[in-house]
Amino acid sequence: MPRPSVATFLERFVLPLVAGGEVHVGRPLTSADLARFEADLGHATVPLVAVDEARTEVVAELVARPPALVLEGDDLALAAGLHDALVLAHPDADGALVTDGMRRRIAGAALRMVSVPLTRDRTRVLARHALLHNLLDLGRNDVTVTWWTGRARFLGQAAPARLTAWKGVRRVREEVARAGFDELLASPEVAPVVAALVRRTPLTLLLTASPVAPPLHWEDAVFLVRDAELARAVAYAAIRPEDPRAQVAVPARLAAAFEQMLERTPPAADVRAVAAFLVHLAGLLAMAEAHLTSPSARSPLLSAVLAGGPGAGRARGLATFLALPAALARVAPTLATPPGLVAEPAWQRRWQAFATQVMELVGAPLVDSLAARLARHLGAT
Repeated sequence: MPRPSVATFLERFVLPLVAGGEVHVGRPLTSADLARFEADLGHATVPLVAVDEARTEVVAELVARPPALVLEGDDLALAAGLHDALVLAHPDADGALVTDGMRRRIAGAALRMVSVPLTRDRTRVLARHALLHNLLDLGRNDVTVTWWTGRARFLGQAAPARLTAWKGVRRVREEVARAGFDELLASPEVAPVVAALVRRTPLTLLLTASPVAPPLHWEDAVFLVRDAELARAVAYAAIRPEDPRAQVAVPARLAAAFEQMLERTPPAADVRAVAAFLVHLAGLLAMAEAHLTSPSARSPLLSAVLAGGPGAGRARGLATFLALPAALARVAPTLATPPGLVAEPAWQRRWQAFATQVMELVGAPLVDSLAARLARHLGAT
């Protein structure tokens, strides 16, 4: 089999990964392939420009002035590592010709490729997100074709035209099942690759609403909420105009990660930054109900997501998210209220009514427990 060129890799894998479309997985890539790709980038101008233009379009939805994005060696390494992880999810990788030892070697190579250094450089963070923003939406369409004399299944491939011809006469029926990210990339040998990959793109984890998203480590991402423009983009992505339970799904996931953060020993400044951001999200939810006839009216959102008593079908982290302002009021009062509400009396009354109903629904014991955990990191002020 001929060695793949960097131009082919960019056209058939990287560009559709960024812009959307069908990504093509070939033979496993090696460290030598990756080194050759990087050396040959200057000879793949057309697909290289197409990739960077597609990445710029992604970033333009987040920031007012997208930086100049140039595909670099670490970008290629992340893409190549993801490619090899997908090789292991390919139907052909389960054949008799692919041994367990070969699968382990492919997984090891993929892990080495994606283990590029972490970065807090704003341009590199945006570049990696633009490259991998579709990561959690990756999937495979599996087609099952039945006809009057038999059936066949095609994993990630279209059915041959000869099998789908004369549908009425041959009673042909096609059924398509979607194998999602969690099914494709959840095997024990691939999971470490995916975990390492998503650590390299924390902005993607903050912006995603996918229920299959890997756990977020706030220590990797807290620097992003200190960037006002990026924090605003994350907040807008987190608060979605959907049904109440979907609306709080992302804030609850972020709060669940905050719970885990409190179990470790992060710097107090990081705890304060994350807590302030979560309170801001709660403020957005409260202000979304400012149209109610009375600022003190019962919150439809809280009634929907906290109905049924403690733990009744609630998303993990939801109670912590909603109780956080009340807990902070006891430990760090300056963080307990989103800034700017005092200037608008109607908003201030709405926030107070929101907080009062939260206390009624989550209960004082939960707030007391959360305040005690926060005090270990922040101290009472």
